[in-house]
Amino acid sequence: MKQYLLPLAAAVLLIPASASVADDFTSEDEIQMQQCIETVHDIQSSGDDVSLRECIGAASRVCMEAPGGSSTVGMAECTMRENAWWDSYLNFLYQDLKANLSAEQFSKLRDAQRAWITFRDTDCDFNYDYWKEGTIRTTFFTGCVLDKTANRAIALAGYLDWTNM
Repeated sequence: MKQYLLPLAAAVLLIPASASVADDFTSEDEIQMQQCIETVHDIQSSGDDVSLRECIGAASRVCMEAPGGSSTVGMAECTMRENAWWDSYLNFLYQDLKANLSAEQFSKLRDAQRAWITFRDTDCDFNYDYWKEGTIRTTFFTGCVLDKTANRAIALAGYLDWTNM
């Protein structure tokens, strides 16, 4: 299986205005994520059953251990920095799929992607609204966005792996 490890440009994720968080990943985040994915691929190639899902939170956990990272705002910033990495990875995979799928297949993927974005945003906005009485709302919101974005990127990586077999 081919390994897709080249996300270089971060995309800005639209979030509720009251949830002020980072929208770009750092070179340290990039290194942490690349190392995690490479480790997962190495373990998979040895026959062990491990998923890229193990990498969700890899960079944000390291960030949260740094000074200021354990505050509510710090946790949200760390989470959204990692989300920016996953979003960039997702966009890289999406463009690669566009180049490798038939026009009909890509049209269906594009429609699915648009529906997924609407679902992600609506579901995570619900999390934000549900916790409206506390500062934890930002943490729940950013965690929701990270989890959904990372899992969608992992799904696209799986499609790409199968497309290139």
